[in-house]
Amino acid sequence: MKAFIYSVALILVLSCTTLFSQVNSNYDGPKPEVRAGAKSFVFQYTPFQSNLEPVYVGTISSINVVTPNFESIDLVGAGFRYFITNQIALGLGLSFGSASSTLESEIQKRETSGTIFGVGLDGNYHLMSLYGISPYVGLNINFGTFSGTDEVTPEGEATETTEFSGNGFGIAAQIGFDWFFTEGLSLGGKYALGFRSLGEAEITSEGETQTGPSSSSFGISTFSVIFNAHF
Repeated sequence: MKAFIYSVALILVLSCTTLFSQVNSNYDGPKPEVRAGAKSFVFQYTPFQSNLEPVYVGTISSINVVTPNFESIDLVGAGFRYFITNQIALGLGLSFGSASSTLESEIQKRETSGTIFGVGLDGNYHLMSLYGISPYVGLNINFGTFSGTDEVTPEGEATETTEFSGNGFGIAAQIGFDWFFTEGLSLGGKYALGFRSLGEAEITSEGETQTGPSSSSFGISTFSVIFNAHF
């Protein structure tokens, strides 16, 4: 009786194995999800590590109100991509942040607040796919701003208010690829050749305005590895 049961079980296992083998006999790996309506969340990925990070959105001029030193800030945020046709994908990078702090002591009260906003737009045309790789060419435009206030109220005296702001703009032609290494996930990278302009950061205190340097640059830039989670 046991021998009969083992025989039936073996036949079922072999039958299922043969069936699945026939179903997947023409499967030659994941294909690029390059079609109208395809969408994905976009992250930056640090190779050889497991962490996913927000995507790069743009760069703005800024000022360190404590130092104070004029500087620049790279904006990062949430990324999303959507294919409007079988070849054309639109990407959106959005950065937003707002923070405030209050510090009180026996001699004064200090309240600082600031807001950052940035948006980056990608338009990419995907070329003919090669196995699991989808190359593309496209254009990126990004813009960002930064503003804030620093209010210091000495004990028994009037409040001294300092305002500060900065901004930045960039545009670039780009070429890159997505590698669909498994179903629903892809890794990619790109080069960009473009122009970046950082406006004059400003700090205004007691009616006087001090401006930092403006700057512009043109050249080739590189980005971290791009990770797409398709859904």
